[in-house]
Amino acid sequence: MASSSPPSTGSSTSSSPYRKLLHSLIYWALQRCRMSESPCRLTVSVKRSPESADSSPLRISVSDTGVGSKLEEFLELDALARETPVEIWDGTLLITTTGINDKAIYCYQFNLQEDTSSSARFTKLATTYKNHAIFSGTEVCLCLSNEADIDDFILWLVGFVRKIFVLRAANLACELFVEQTDSDGSENVCLSQDSDDVHPSITTSSMDRLVSGLKDYALSHGNISDRCEACYMDRDRLKIGTGAANNVDRRKAKGHLVEVVIVIAHTSSDLSCWMENCSSTQVLHFEDFIPYPISQSSFNVLMSIDWQSYGFKLKGGFMDDDGNAVLQWDNMTFARVDIAIHTYRGGYPVFVLCIL
Repeated sequence: MASSSPPSTGSSTSSSPYRKLLHSLIYWALQRCRMSESPCRLTVSVKRSPESADSSPLRISVSDTGVGSKLEEFLELDALARETPVEIWDGTLLITTTGINDKAIYCYQFNLQEDTSSSARFTKLATTYKNHAIFSGTEVCLCLSNEADIDDFILWLVGFVRKIFVLRAANLACELFVEQTDSDGSENVCLSQDSDDVHPSITTSSMDRLVSGLKDYALSHGNISDRCEACYMDRDRLKIGTGAANNVDRRKAKGHLVEVVIVIAHTSSDLSCWMENCSSTQVLHFEDFIPYPISQSSFNVLMSIDWQSYGFKLKGGFMDDDGNAVLQWDNMTFARVDIAIHTYRGGYPVFVLCIL
């Protein structure tokens, strides 16, 4: 089930406020899908209007077919609204939502830049009736001005959604659409969840889903759409390590489960593999089914593992400004390592680690 509030993105990352904003909106959409306990779709749509580059806003939509939303979710965004310069985002969210048992679709305008006592903060818009149709879902729309670093933001968003695909979350289809129109024509990105591995069934465990997703991620070297053909030919030679433990971070609620998957790909002798002799690994870290900066305690565990017993020599490691963990290897001439860590509500009595 969804947790009561999204993980804080405050001091653990130097990301821009509007990155944090999208992180929170996608988090809530994903949790609504999880609470639905039925097949859902999560769609992120980004569109730059065909106006002059100096005035073209970025229109963003995050929609889901999960349970209807609650306004309390958006109150969590007050702090982010205060952090974001008004010339980049005016604090306005357009919210359209309906629950499975609702007879209507409700529309609201929420301006988080307005004071809580202001009548302009919350406006109920026209209601549309469902005419006996049965469905649920939410769409949240906002606009960012051209003052934001749009190109960098879109690059981050594409990578962010690509990481969500790694989890292969049950009952969830996730997709991203980016449409940019300028004087040189249209440049579009359509990113949907796909796999070269066996499609997991509804009964597949979250660990096995993570294994499948990380294998695909490893074979494409984290690239958005192109797999490495040289490595794909050796797909069956991938070595998989898995581990599970109760969360040891005392600040978090009990019942959180940590799952770890390690994929080891032997370096292809084919020079067409452009990741040959990769000497570092960026660890993919998730909380409640969404990419999230790694905690210091989890990073310390990674650094304390006896990697040499598995044939690897750890040279060092660091956490970058966005909270990503990077492990550096010494004399990594025969293999590459990809690592994913996922913390979510669950429970395991003991810690287990095995390299197959």
